[in-house]
Amino acid sequence: MHRYLDALKEYDYKKSAIKGIAQKFGLSESELKRYYQTKFFSDVANVIDLSELAHHNIEQIEQILEDETLKKEFKFIKTDLKKIIEKSLYIAMTNGFSSNINRIESGVMTANAGDSAEFIFVARAILAGFNCSSVDVRSSRYDAIIDYNDKLLRVQIKGISTGNTISFKDRDRGGQGIDHRHERNRGRRITKKDCDIYVAVDKQVGICYIIPMKWADALSDDKCKSIKLSEVSYYKENWTVIKEMTAS
Repeated sequence: MHRYLDALKEYDYKKSAIKGIAQKFGLSESELKRYYQTKFFSDVANVIDLSELAHHNIEQIEQILEDETLKKEFKFIKTDLKKIIEKSLYIAMTNGFSSNINRIESGVMTANAGDSAEFIFVARAILAGFNCSSVDVRSSRYDAIIDYNDKLLRVQIKGISTGNTISFKDRDRGGQGIDHRHERNRGRRITKKDCDIYVAVDKQVGICYIIPMKWADALSDDKCKSIKLSEVSYYKENWTVIKEMTAS
């Protein structure tokens, strides 16, 4: 492994050199990049005291606050906040949740990663206090059901990782022998007919964007194909959406 590190060092650790180094050693670019990321995250994490780093974060927040009421509120939550910051920093310094450490074949891993997003949401929903369970029928247009306030909500779940966009349109079917131009192989738009709630799960840290399909249905056919996460920031970890949808 030292030869990979020495090769990158020769290029002053520039990411643009990874492709050439990978070709030199007969590796895939993504595999080598993942190796460097894992190694460097580990190296940096090993020299950082997370408790001390969390303390610096707390100090920084204290310096920013000027309003006297906010200062008192901050003092009230200070100890709890330091604890949760330290836990969050641990996840950050490991580059998020562990992913494919067993080097599973990419096609299989893609399917497994989709399942993981579903399980993350179901676990988060249960932890939040909702009666939620997965739907085992693969052909179903929704992945989970929430039973709350004597009403059932259908939930479609999509996983996101490094990207910053989501889509309310299925991907076109592809692969050998499949005509992606044919109507039946084109991705369908996801609408209220398919589910009541669309959830985007950040597989790296477990954050959930809980979006009512009423909002998504108002988008144009072109706009629904690519929505920036910043455009749905209101729904980021907004679990009250579920309560609001079952209130009437």
